[in-house]
Amino acid sequence: MTAHQVELRLAFTPPLDPSNLFGHLAATAVPGAEEWRDGRYRAAFTLRGGAAIAEVGLPEGDALPVVLRLADPADEEAAVARVRRAFDLDLDAPAMTAALSADPALAPLVAAAPGRRAPGTLDPEAMVLRAVLGQQVSTAAARTHAARLVQAFGAPVDDPAGGLTHRFPTAATLDGDAERVAAGLGLPAVRKRTFAVVAAALASGGVDLAAPPAAVRDALLALPGVGPWTADTVLMRALGHADAFLEGDLGVAAAARALGLPDGPRALARHAERWAPHRTHAVQYLWATLPHAVNRLPEDEGAPRG
Repeated sequence: MTAHQVELRLAFTPPLDPSNLFGHLAATAVPGAEEWRDGRYRAAFTLRGGAAIAEVGLPEGDALPVVLRLADPADEEAAVARVRRAFDLDLDAPAMTAALSADPALAPLVAAAPGRRAPGTLDPEAMVLRAVLGQQVSTAAARTHAARLVQAFGAPVDDPAGGLTHRFPTAATLDGDAERVAAGLGLPAVRKRTFAVVAAALASGGVDLAAPPAAVRDALLALPGVGPWTADTVLMRALGHADAFLEGDLGVAAAARALGLPDGPRALARHAERWAPHRTHAVQYLWATLPHAVNRLPEDEGAPRG
């Protein structure tokens, strides 16, 4: 799948704090489909022309160094768009910084790390399914569940430059083999049913990720077992929506409490209205106060993850 390789520098408007951006992608990387290798985040995904691999390095000046390996050269524009969204490169960082700094509770956090980005994904459909796998479990557990799916159902990928082995399976693939998928997932029965329903909805177009974010959210919430946390996680990470908020997230609540903000979901949601239209980035600043691997760059940049 090395028919076309291109090296790029994708520009962004500074500032850009890489800690939670690369840290999140590395800490949640699904073995086989994603990895952190030699100081770069690498992922395999599928575009119209077939398999693709993106390799993204830490900021150099006002750009990210990127290497794309594509089965079809015609996919280059789509691949660049995926990378820009996944790394939040089109953010108006000065506007976001100014808006969140207007709240005295967030101002010190923004001043300490201006330009925090919202980590997204190179595979939006996979991220929806991963959001279901991540319901009420640890980051490590969610990675384990996802890795099993990748190895059992993912399409193989040739990666002579690293350790990627498969792409995340499509919703259509998982829906078409639902019984074997359920048998291989170590999830409660209710969660297995939710996963199957979401995969079917994605495969049939009942959940259309090309629709406006509000329509995607409504379609997800109409599915049994999908609540606001999952739907808003999809908006943040799969769609790159800048104004989603996770008022029910335990980490967000803990961070809010430590800052003297309301920590009850309804009261916190009301307070968060002042952060619009940058609530997604407010979440990043709240999460960044917590001692979690997603908030920092991997310490050993030379060792591959997974």
